[in-house]
Amino acid sequence: MAAPQFSVVPPVAEPSYKNSLPSFLSPLGSALDRLQHAREALNLPDPGKAEDLGREVKMTHLTNYTFDGARADLSKVLSQVPAFQGQMGPSPGTYSFGAVYATAQTFLQGNVENEGGVTGRFNYGWSPKNLTKLSVQLSPTAQQPSMLSVEHDRMGKDYTLSLKSYNPSPADLTGTYLASYLQSVSSNLALGVEAVYQRPTPDLEDCTLGYMAKYHSVKKDEQGQPLKDSWIATAQILSQGMWQATYWKKLAERVDAGVDLVVVPAMDPRQRKAIATAGVKYDFRMATFRGQVDSEGKVSALLEQRLSPAFAFLVAGEMDHKLNKSKFGVGIMVESASEEAMEAAAAAQTAPIAPPM
Repeated sequence: MAAPQFSVVPPVAEPSYKNSLPSFLSPLGSALDRLQHAREALNLPDPGKAEDLGREVKMTHLTNYTFDGARADLSKVLSQVPAFQGQMGPSPGTYSFGAVYATAQTFLQGNVENEGGVTGRFNYGWSPKNLTKLSVQLSPTAQQPSMLSVEHDRMGKDYTLSLKSYNPSPADLTGTYLASYLQSVSSNLALGVEAVYQRPTPDLEDCTLGYMAKYHSVKKDEQGQPLKDSWIATAQILSQGMWQATYWKKLAERVDAGVDLVVVPAMDPRQRKAIATAGVKYDFRMATFRGQVDSEGKVSALLEQRLSPAFAFLVAGEMDHKLNKSKFGVGIMVESASEEAMEAAAAAQTAPIAPPM
């Protein structure tokens, strides 16, 4: 009997700069390969996106959540896979309708206001490391111009690169263009740079640079949530000339605290300005409480009480001691799902979709 014949599969060469560059650039390719291997040996962590610096502090503070007057947010989930949700949000003096459509690769969101304003977002994940974003804002009045923005994020193992453009015009290259790069240099430290090029008219242009740093010590549980005593500190010299620093810490399993400092330097001492804000967030079983105070004399609080998984009651308040003014708001949030969506969710018993963000 003849011996069996086995085909030999040739080894696949690992991608390298030396193999991809022309032969006369092989010394440069070898140097880049050595640098790449050294970076991989360091096993540096993902630094996150530059635009997400201080995100934990923003989630702790209630600046993006507070409101005054009466508010009602009604939403209904029409399907789970793909995710489709309709929203109606009457707020003081306005009314809006929004819809969300999401899959593992695509995210669509649209909103229409009673005055005719339209906003829309479209995110598409080409791969786990490449994400393109498109947002549109159409204004019904000439006083508030419309806006178009195009973004692309590249997330590497130990770096992130973001490219953005606002109201770009290919005809005369007018618009605002932004590029940011954030690189981990150790297991706890990341450094970055940001460049902004503005060209509002063909004969007027400006270019500025900004710098950023992130120092952190975060340990996460099996669900990816930060553990007690985790903390994150960030510092930025923004391209607009402002300085910003944030500090966030996980005080307990359900308690977060954050501090934010913004400094606006100026040659004229009368125009110099600095605002410090400190806030805390408590997560209870069926409620979330946020409170904050700033150096301008404002004291704010927001309570979101879940009376049931589908119904929440909100109370917000703000007192400005400097201007002797106060605000107060109450609201409700009602979430529901169609019978088809509930049946599909019960039958699938799968984790919710994580759309590209």
